[in-house]
Amino acid sequence: MFGWFGKKKRPTEATTRGATGKVGLDQATVPENVVVYAIGDIHGRADLLEQKLNRIMADPVTHNQNKMIIYLGDLVDRGLKSREVIDLILAYEAEDIDQVWLMGNHEEFMVRFLADPENSMEWLTYGGAETLLSYNISVAAGAFNAEKAIKAAEDLQVAMQDAGHDQFFARFQDSFEMGDYLFVHAGIDPEKPIAGQGSEILRWIREPFLSFSGTLPKVVVHGHTVTEEPTVRNHRIGLDTGAYYSGQLTCLRLEGRDYRFL
Repeated sequence: MFGWFGKKKRPTEATTRGATGKVGLDQATVPENVVVYAIGDIHGRADLLEQKLNRIMADPVTHNQNKMIIYLGDLVDRGLKSREVIDLILAYEAEDIDQVWLMGNHEEFMVRFLADPENSMEWLTYGGAETLLSYNISVAAGAFNAEKAIKAAEDLQVAMQDAGHDQFFARFQDSFEMGDYLFVHAGIDPEKPIAGQGSEILRWIREPFLSFSGTLPKVVVHGHTVTEEPTVRNHRIGLDTGAYYSGQLTCLRLEGRDYRFL
C-alpha cells in the first residue's frame, strides 16, 4: 500500500486551456514562488501530523520559494489528540511558513455543539466524545442528557480559551484558491460556478462530485471521502486516507506543474 508515492511528472507536450476556461490536472500549476503542502483529514492523530510537519520543514525548496501548508479540514474528532493537533498547528505559526485551515464537517459539528449543545448531542457519536476527552472533559457513556451537554459545552469553551484555541476556530475558511487549484474539505457541485458554492456543499458533498468525469475551472483538492490511497483524477485529488484508523495521513506537495505525495 502507498508504494507508488513518487513524483508525478506532467506531460511534456504543450497544453493550453480550452475556450471553456476549464483546466485539467495535466495543465494545472501553482505560482513559482510557492510550494504548497495540502494535508488530508487528520482526525485527532497528532502523532501523524507531527511526522508530516517534520517532513515538510525538512523538504528542500529554493531560496525564493515560500512554503504554504493547507489543512483540508476534519482536524478534530475520532482520534484521541484533537487538542494536540491544534497545538501543533499553532506552534508552527511561529515558523517562516504560511498556513491555511479549512473547516470540515466535523469542525462544523463542534461549532454547533458549542452554540447549541442541547440540540447537537449527535456530535458525540461522530467523534466529539474523543475531542472532549482531549480537553480533559469526561463524558459518561450512556448517561448524557441536555443538562450535561450544556455543562460540557461550557467546559469546552473555557478549555479552548485557556488553550488559546478560540481564536483558532475564528480563522477557519470554507475554501482557498492557489493558482489552478481549489482547496476545499469535501468537494464542489460540478453544475455550479465556484463562486456559487455554499458552505454546506463545500463541507459535505459527495455526489455528484465524486462520480463527475469532466473538467472544472480549477483542479479540486479535497478530503472528506475515505479511500485506501489518494484519489487522482483529471479534475480532483482526494487526500482522505482514513488517518485515524489506517495510520496513513496523506500530504500532497505542489510545485509549479508537478505534484507528488510526501
